[in-house]
Order: sequence, then structure tokens, then C-alpha cells
Amino acid sequence: MKLMRDTMKNNKVYYECFGCQMNAFDLEVIKGMMLQDGFRSVSSPAEADVIIVNTCSVREHAETRAIGRLNDLSRHKNVLLAVCGCMAQRMGESILELVPGLSLVAGPDNYNMLPSVIKELLDSGGRYVVADLDSSLTYPLFPQVENKRVSRFLSITRGCENYCSYCIVPYLRGRVRSKMHRQIIDEINMLHDNGAKEVTLLGQNVMAYNSSEIDFIGLLNLILSETEIERIRFLTTHPRDINSGVFELMADNKRVCPHIHLPFQSGSDRILKIMNRGYSRSHYLEIISSARAIKPDLAVTTDIIVGFPSETDDDFNETLDIVEKVGFDSAFTFKYSPRAGTQAFGMEDSVPREVKENRLEILNNAVGSIRKKILERLVGSIDEILLDGTVKKGENHYSKGRTPHFRNVLLENGSFSDGDVVKAVIDRLLNYTLYGKEVRRR
Repeated sequence: MKLMRDTMKNNKVYYECFGCQMNAFDLEVIKGMMLQDGFRSVSSPAEADVIIVNTCSVREHAETRAIGRLNDLSRHKNVLLAVCGCMAQRMGESILELVPGLSLVAGPDNYNMLPSVIKELLDSGGRYVVADLDSSLTYPLFPQVENKRVSRFLSITRGCENYCSYCIVPYLRGRVRSKMHRQIIDEINMLHDNGAKEVTLLGQNVMAYNSSEIDFIGLLNLILSETEIERIRFLTTHPRDINSGVFELMADNKRVCPHIHLPFQSGSDRILKIMNRGYSRSHYLEIISSARAIKPDLAVTTDIIVGFPSETDDDFNETLDIVEKVGFDSAFTFKYSPRAGTQAFGMEDSVPREVKENRLEILNNAVGSIRKKILERLVGSIDEILLDGTVKKGENHYSKGRTPHFRNVLLENGSFSDGDVVKAVIDRLLNYTLYGKEVRRR
């Protein structure tokens, strides 16, 4: 399909994103590339000449949702529709049959060519598919005048080589590669100059970072010494990449936020082995014990899968035991579903659906109970809240923000701006929401 308009004016792009924080960062990269090439963002698909959707492939449900949304967006006439990301990488040309309105399919290592290919397709029509893996590629973050957010993501590694038996990511994102440390420092300074107060360092295995003999701890020390960013976060961390030095930095420097997202997936050694996770339950618990010996107030969040092939009641009870022993602030919990292309896909999906659902409910209740106890203990405490927006609750408007431990707080009775750091007393908990009042602002 050739778009019958002056291509010099076809510069309005609408973006949507599915999936993880890495996908959110990738979309920032895409926006930067497009902006550098003369395109500009719009806030609705009805305004757009081009629609770009960045997708996730980690679960079949994510792909089903994305395909449905793409078909919905394809109803906008005379618009070039592009799909990027992991689903584009996995499905390649086959997605064109499911979404007839698509013009462009591009995998995660092919974003550099998007501006030129889109211009060509706008000019001459047709369809284009590219899904080549590049094991050396890392993307720079382009300066963007459109984005002044307080909290920003920054990818420092790409790819994964762990090959957990249930996970498709290594096959879609390629081998681990690390961005040069000087580039990371420059990009953090650029983000800070554009108003960022907090940066989250991203990677499928962020602590696997290693560039020019500088490891993850070395990189954190460089960031602390050569940037003025106020808060540093990171995710996701694999238990076998853990370096205790990160907890020592948290204890020594409050700019390194006292929170870690550390997936454990199952509390059963037998299931962990089948999952190819590379650690035991005792190893995981020792990591947490050692970390909290260094940083007692460390907040820990996690990922957990229930109903993995052959999981028994005893295996599941060991998972619940880990939840009780660690005391997670929160957890992303999932029912196992077979994923084509993974090692586990050939295993018998032996746990009945109703058993998975029952275990998930029990797990969520356990996680929720612990989370509520953690939040209840915070009432009456004073903490620093970095504000990043507003929300409406009933008839009232509140400023929203996060503590260093990644706990959300709503503040009332104040005239605040995004980026303010407010010392506040937590005065109540409603359901799972903390509310506070200003004590002092800086």
C-alpha cells in the first residue's frame, strides 16, 4: 500500500508498548531515532501517519493481546503500521498473515534502520520484514526534548545466556553484551540535564555487566563519582550473578536505592533444576540473609511461577516457605504456560489448570498478607518521597511518588512539582496504598 500524501508531511508517529522495562527503554530509543530523523510524536493514533507498536513475547497471552491491538490499530486508514520487539523477532513474516494491515516488522536488533525504512515505505509502499540478531549491538540513548520525566530507564546490557527452560528471551534477544561505561556515564549526565532525578539501569541480567574490565560494582562507583543523579536503581538481577558489593554500596551511599528485584521462580530444588536456574533454595536464602546483614532494611521483590511441569504440592509448599522466610515487598506471580521454542515446551504440561489457579490464589494471598504487614509497619515513619506525577482518588487529587525502597506514596495538602523530594510522614494505609503528609521539602 502506498500512502498517497506528501511524504515530507508524513512525520507524525504514535507509539504503544507492551511488556517489560527493557521494552519501555527500547521504545525510548526508537522515539529518539525517529525524532533525530524529523519525525515527531503524537498522543493518539487518529493523529498519526505512522503507528509503531513495541511488543513482548515472553508469554502467549502477551502476543495474543498485542495481535488484537495491532488489528484494532490497523483500522486507521492511510496509516503505516509497524510492529517491533520480541514478538516481531519470534514470528517474523508469519505475523503478516495474522495482521493484514501491517507494513513493517522489525526485531530488537534492527531499530537503527527504522527511520529510513519507514520513509521508503511511506514513499513507495510495500511491506518489509527484518529480524536479524546482532550479538554486538547496544543502542545509544538519543537526547529527547519531548521527554522530561523524573525517572528514566537506561539499558546497560542486552541479551541473556542463562537459557532457563521456560524462557524464550535468549532466543529473541541474543547473547549478553555490555554498553561501554563512558557512554553510560554520558547518557546518565544527559538524562540528569534533562530533568531526571532517578535512573534505573536495565538488563536481562544487569549484574552480568562487564565492559573494558569494569564490572557492575565498578560501574556503580563510576556513576556515583561522575554523575549527580540522585537515585540509582537496577533490574533485573539473576541470583547467580549477585555481588555482595552492591549491598555494601547501598549501606554506604543512599543514592543507591535499597531495593533489589531478585526472581526465585520456585522454592523447590527439584523444580529449580528442571528450570535450569543454576542455584538452590538454600543459595537464594543465603543471598537474602547476607544482604540483610549488610543492609537490614533492604526491600526485595521477586518473580514466581506456579504449576511448572511435574510440580507437586510439596514443591509448591517449598515455594510458600521461601515467601514466608524472605518477606517480599511484592511479587510478580504467574501460572506456567508452555512457550513454543523453549526447552520446557516438550515437557508434559502435567499440572491441571484448576490446580495452577488454586496455587496461584494461595500464593497471591500469602504475598499480599506479607506486603500488607510491611506497609502497616511504615505508618508513623518518615521517609523521602521523589514525586513523579499526580493521581485522583475520589474527589481528591494527590501527588504520587516513591520512597528509596520503591514503595509508592500519595501526598496531600501541598503544592508540589514533579521532581520534588519531599520528606513526609506516612500517616495511614488504605488497602495497599500509603498516604503521607509533608514534613519538609528540598
